[in-house]
Amino acid sequence: MTWMERLIVEKVAESKHSASDRPAHYEGEMSPGLTGQYDHDLREKAGVHIPPPPPENMGLEGEFDLGGLAKRVALALDQSPVANVESLQIVQRGSMIEFRGRSPDRSILDQVVKITAQIDGVKQIETDQVAIAP
Repeated sequence: MTWMERLIVEKVAESKHSASDRPAHYEGEMSPGLTGQYDHDLREKAGVHIPPPPPENMGLEGEFDLGGLAKRVALALDQSPVANVESLQIVQRGSMIEFRGRSPDRSILDQVVKITAQIDGVKQIETDQVAIAP
């Protein structure tokens, strides 16, 4: 089972601002996330859409996708050498990624978190619902 097959998207409260009435803090919402690194290719693809989706809603090809961030995290994990931990789920709530389930050891969970933190749009990562196998 791939990471892509184990993702969950939880709906968060929608923004009250329309695309034509973006508040001054909109630029902050478009920040790259934890690492400060933008995915320039993805942002360029997203930029052709009117309005461009916020980073947490950019799909694999820049299209609007409520679960876009979780899908990009799953794709990065599928393409990485980190072990495929079938007992972990990826949960997206806005710009936060949460992992749930069990990890065979702490080092694998640390690798998963490190890869996740590099994804444009991830602003918070939670692992408190992950049990480490004894």
